[in-house]
Amino acid sequence: MDVRHLSVFVAVAREMSFTRAADSLLLAQSAVSTTVRELERELGVELFDRSHRQIRLTGAGEELLTRAREVLEQMREIGEAVSTAATELRGAVTMGLMTGVDLVDVPGLLGRYHERHPAVAVQLRATGLGSSGLVAQLERGEIDLALLAVVDALPASLRGEVVAASPYVLVVPGTHRLADAEGVTLAMLEGESFVDLPPGYGSRRIVDDAFAHAGVSRRVLIEVADLSTAAAYVPQGLGLAIVPRFAALAASSGSGRPFADPAPRMPVRIMPLDDAVPAFEVSLAWSRRRPLTAAAQGLVDLLRTELLP
Repeated sequence: MDVRHLSVFVAVAREMSFTRAADSLLLAQSAVSTTVRELERELGVELFDRSHRQIRLTGAGEELLTRAREVLEQMREIGEAVSTAATELRGAVTMGLMTGVDLVDVPGLLGRYHERHPAVAVQLRATGLGSSGLVAQLERGEIDLALLAVVDALPASLRGEVVAASPYVLVVPGTHRLADAEGVTLAMLEGESFVDLPPGYGSRRIVDDAFAHAGVSRRVLIEVADLSTAAAYVPQGLGLAIVPRFAALAASSGSGRPFADPAPRMPVRIMPLDDAVPAFEVSLAWSRRRPLTAAAQGLVDLLRTELLP
């Protein structure tokens, strides 16, 4: 018994006529009759009562009809799934990003994704609430995936994998009392003013938690909305900055050199911290509750292939 036998049987049961079934299948009536007979011999039962003017299904035929329809529907779904996988991806993907975080080469990755799937539209979306806002958007289904900073752990509703990391450094003016220190601890920063992101951002939470764990208070004098610009305020004497190394280097003209400025008033130093401040980690996250579309899964697969070891 194969799919051909079942297809012919269902056609005859639908039409209640070998002739009409043959016409619908574009087959000779003799071929349809032979196929049904082969199926009956294989099963050892009669599927049609042929003793009347119009054929009727037997009890065995009724049972087979229900199961045959299920099998044929499953085969149709399998065929569609395979066909979809073999054709060009279409649709749209919405990805959430943290502003000012270029630890992951998003333009380059999306360029490679577009080369593979040119028919997919990619929408990038940020939030004014940092990583906590991206988590909320994922949980509400407003975005398909996100690159975000995880401080403790992702909610159980989300899946995530760390794809990049950067250690924290201290940025101080070149004239600061600690500029020539061989090592700096958080305790040595008691009473200093800082430039940082607003509460709710992953980076702010990491630094706040590190100070709290060390039992050191700190005052954030200026809050900025972009991690990459926080260190740029240090040369102006507006405070110190503790930021991931990539953000410090992005705001300067090079490690240990003055920040880019036509007439720099205050060179800065980028210094490692002796305390165990957790690294800034970027995670790729998506929802556990909703299956990814084929287009979104394709982007997740590319990011994991490109970014994970």
